[in-house]
Amino acid sequence: MKKSIRLMIASILAIIFSLIFYFNTFKLPAVAAKLPRILIGLIILLALGIMIQAYVSETKIAKANRIQNKEPGEEKDDSEEKFEPINYRQAIIFTIMIAAYIFLLEPIGYFIITPIYIVSTYIFLNATKVRNIVFISIGFMAFVYFLFVVFLKLPIPMGLLQ
Repeated sequence: MKKSIRLMIASILAIIFSLIFYFNTFKLPAVAAKLPRILIGLIILLALGIMIQAYVSETKIAKANRIQNKEPGEEKDDSEEKFEPINYRQAIIFTIMIAAYIFLLEPIGYFIITPIYIVSTYIFLNATKVRNIVFISIGFMAFVYFLFVVFLKLPIPMGLLQ
């Protein structure tokens, strides 16, 4: 499947899920619904941007093929990428890590389990250096604390810290 078609499908799915989440925000208190609605709007704008970019890219490739007098399916374009095969073992372990995080969130508490989850996930995925992982974890926790606890005054599962 061409890259542009995959991007269009992913964008449409993102918009559909965003709209579902948007309609679910009406069940939240007015103060708590503001941030999700802003983020949902941002996701929809980004998805639309991806759709436009895919369309423009596809029309440029089609125009280049017409200029070179090639038939539309005659030669593969440079936008086709080779994907690495899926590492099923890694995907299963990552899914188990997410499930464990969700399961342990209430009993242990958000501010204890989340940094552990962030650090362990980044290390497992070998995403960046340990120094960066620590900074990301601390920065994210500070952001969440000030946004949800201090600014929005929303309850966070405290678990063992209660």
